[in-house]
Amino acid sequence: MPVYALPGSEVGPRKARVLGVVTVVLMLFGVAAWQLTPDSTSADEIDVVLIVGYVGEGIGPGTDVRLDGVRVGSVNAIDFAGQGRKQVALSLFRSQLFGLTNALSVAYVPGNLFGISALELHPDTGGVLLADGSKVDLTGRDRVRDATLSALLNSTGDLTQQVLTPQLTGLLHTFSRDLGAFTPLLQAIGTTVRSYTETAQMPPSVLFGRYGAALSGTPPMLAGGLTVLDASYNNSYLRDEEHIAKFGYLWSNIQNGLLPVVTQLFGTAQPYFSGLLPIMTMMLDRITGSVSDPQGSAAQLSELVDRLGLAFHDSPNGPVLTARAELDLVPGLATPLAALVGGGGR
Repeated sequence: MPVYALPGSEVGPRKARVLGVVTVVLMLFGVAAWQLTPDSTSADEIDVVLIVGYVGEGIGPGTDVRLDGVRVGSVNAIDFAGQGRKQVALSLFRSQLFGLTNALSVAYVPGNLFGISALELHPDTGGVLLADGSKVDLTGRDRVRDATLSALLNSTGDLTQQVLTPQLTGLLHTFSRDLGAFTPLLQAIGTTVRSYTETAQMPPSVLFGRYGAALSGTPPMLAGGLTVLDASYNNSYLRDEEHIAKFGYLWSNIQNGLLPVVTQLFGTAQPYFSGLLPIMTMMLDRITGSVSDPQGSAAQLSELVDRLGLAFHDSPNGPVLTARAELDLVPGLATPLAALVGGGGR
């Protein structure tokens, strides 16, 4: 069997040469057609060039371009565009841009959880719609942001080197030690709040309303205090040095003379009157416990006082009890008494 023959085939030398020539001609024809046919892009694709000051790590040809998280194209090439400038050629899908204009901004961001970078477009108001061949200059303004994983790691390194220093550790230690001094105060505040929540019988809205009513007197108090301070500076009596000296003696006498005497008085009275306080407390508790319904008792007491007021009337000799006696059934007394009071039965 010849070396060019295949088992089970009927290919001879002449036929093999013909097949080889035809194959070579077809290959040459295909290569020529591929080289001579001009490049054609889809009608939906447009080429846009961005002029930026820098390019984020991982951004290169083939990088995804996204708009609001949706892929709208890719990066074709990155070239040098002068000192401190780069041009990024993008291929975008026109139908996915939804009115994107040249008033856009760019962010280099991680495209997935593995940190693969992507180029994110952020639209802005104004500008001209992007078209095929548009060139957008993003240099000189804060329209390019680097949020790639590399930038994040660099910022973390700067934080570690410039912020997390021994000085910061010492400051935190000092702050912790000083905060510990406020622990009793914080415990007292917590105890007060807990006691309030356990014993509160009125809704907070009512309490806040009453507290607000109490605070309504604060402005007049402050105004009065300022008036007193102003009077101390404008008082004609205190303009005299002698009067100022007497005024100073007043406070020194109160501090050195009156207050010690009052303190001694209360100190002397304490052993004799301290026993009365439990008695007064017990009496007040008994009085409070005797009133089962404060609101009802108040209403009854008010009615009693009103009736007492109606039972008396004024006279030249003072208040007189108003009384009327029916003596119609006793003519023997009714006639003399009527003559005595002038015909009145009061």
